[in-house]
Amino acid sequence: MKHYADLLLDAIVAHDPGILPLAPRYRATENSIPAALGQMRAFTLGEGVNARGPLVVDEDLGQVVVVANLQLGGAPATFWARIAVVDGLVAEVELYHVQSPAEGGYVMLAEEIGREPAPWHAEITDDVRASRDELVALGRGVFIDAEYELADVAPECWLMEQGGIVWEYTEFSDLAFGDGLQSDRPTAEKQPMLAGLPPFRPLDPEARLIAFDTAGGYAVTIGLVPGYTMPTVTSVANTSAFVPATMHEIHGRSILPQWLEGRSVVAEDEVTCVSMQILRYFDGKLQGLQMFNSLTGAGARPVWVS
Repeated sequence: MKHYADLLLDAIVAHDPGILPLAPRYRATENSIPAALGQMRAFTLGEGVNARGPLVVDEDLGQVVVVANLQLGGAPATFWARIAVVDGLVAEVELYHVQSPAEGGYVMLAEEIGREPAPWHAEITDDVRASRDELVALGRGVFIDAEYELADVAPECWLMEQGGIVWEYTEFSDLAFGDGLQSDRPTAEKQPMLAGLPPFRPLDPEARLIAFDTAGGYAVTIGLVPGYTMPTVTSVANTSAFVPATMHEIHGRSILPQWLEGRSVVAEDEVTCVSMQILRYFDGKLQGLQMFNSLTGAGARPVWVS
């Protein structure tokens, strides 16, 4: 089924949905908006594929997930898609792409796609391969099963968003997750964050379990996450970020009053995030977690959610 990912990208670059073996009545969305494929921005402005990211195939569910750095309208875009295949025909195409940090909630790291950390490219041997049941339990643990706890996390299992590793200001990390600032001096220092499934993670009982790929060690799920666009302010930064509602208080304590003085800072607003999460798991450990986020209006529900 991997060739369906190739066909989708070929069709986008050629501006020709007919390259895909489409079902007589197919469903398709682009950034949660239903439309005919030929009317979509990806199919009218796609120019080339700069790099490919994880490719996840679930033969049992008939699902393919593809990630790419797509050249779109003269600029790179983080692109991800779900393809559903029924009787050899493409029945569903769910596309997303972002070209700015605002669209995805915090960062846009398309140029890091294809250069993921080593665990994403490691070959999985039979002695460390996870079972389908393990991958399904992991997928449920992201949004559905609040009681799920990871047995172990690899030492370099970095949190990734929109194609690349998330580097957080140490001032933010110290205040949000630590015991306070470790220095009184302003600092632009950043550090990567380890991935995991913390107890304050957002939950969605209607999250969709998309694909479980035992050959590749992948689990993929998509959930709806209510939250806020909030200011992200440190002594040296003044930006914004999507913050799940479950992390509102955590994020709020990262902003010191003195950092707001004399600055124009974005106001807080409600928003909904459609979050696809790809997890790689083998050797009894979570090896990597990538989040691909697309922001939409508060309370919005994509057509894929029944």
